Amino acid sequence: MDENAHVKFDDLVLEYSERLFELLSRALVPGPLTYGFEYEFMPTCKMTPDKVKELETALPRLGFQRQDDGTFKAFDGLHITFEPGGQLEYGSPPLFAHDEEGISNLLDHIAATNQAIKELCGIKYLARDYCSDRMLAPLCLKGRRYRDMHALFSANGGRGREMMKGTASIHLHVRIRSLNEMVPLFRLLQKLSTDSDFAMSKTRREIWDTTEPSRCRLPEVDEIENEKALLAHLVRHALKAIDFNKRIPFAELKNRSFADFLTHLTTIFTDVRLNLKGPTLELRTMDSLPAPDFLKRWRRFVTEVEKTD
Repeated sequence: MDENAHVKFDDLVLEYSERLFELLSRALVPGPLTYGFEYEFMPTCKMTPDKVKELETALPRLGFQRQDDGTFKAFDGLHITFEPGGQLEYGSPPLFAHDEEGISNLLDHIAATNQAIKELCGIKYLARDYCSDRMLAPLCLKGRRYRDMHALFSANGGRGREMMKGTASIHLHVRIRSLNEMVPLFRLLQKLSTDSDFAMSKTRREIWDTTEPSRCRLPEVDEIENEKALLAHLVRHALKAIDFNKRIPFAELKNRSFADFLTHLTTIFTDVRLNLKGPTLELRTMDSLPAPDFLKRWRRFVTEVEKTD
């Protein structure tokens, strides 16, 4: 990159980080902290697009209604989406700290839904981190983003196809109430990402780190002192990450827009991620675990975050 290009890149970092700051400022809502999770389950069989469609047809009979965004939502706010290998992902509504009844009811609802899916569709879902035979399994989601991602991962020599179709994780969310909370929360989540309760298994880490280097590991934020510097840090990393379709760094795309960048930001696979839904900070490292083990870690996660409040 020549000097002029470097200047242009720094200008783009400044522009996008300022726009991201403004977007977040408008989205924040003061009040008590709320938490959430995304809990993925692995099918014991190899799924196909037809099996996913069969399951989608069955979900309304189980109390999950299709939403405009393609997700399925139940009366209690629990929602379901699918991952590219047919993994089932349950997402929670916002939960207040130490809401034992709320988290227990959601986990019971998940267990009952998995059992009903087994009885109705013959598909058994387990909370496990990895299946070793899924690299060449069919791609169950046919959206452009997933097709481009799969094509890149088929060509780059890494293990991205296993990540897409053969792994399952638990993502933990904490809502951002004010921008000045972002740096301490981000540092806490980075610390937890290497803690034995929340770190990836050795197998998932090996897959994750060889998925696509430009969009995975994010440098530490120890030297970052305020929210604007943190946002610039995140923007810089994302701009260097390659676009799935064009296969060049996002910053080098022609006719790029900030809206395109926000979509691109959702494809960053760092251990801790800014999620614009909410908005939240998201810890993405924990392996999928049986409900009792997940519940122990959920309680600890909430306790650790509450200490920073």
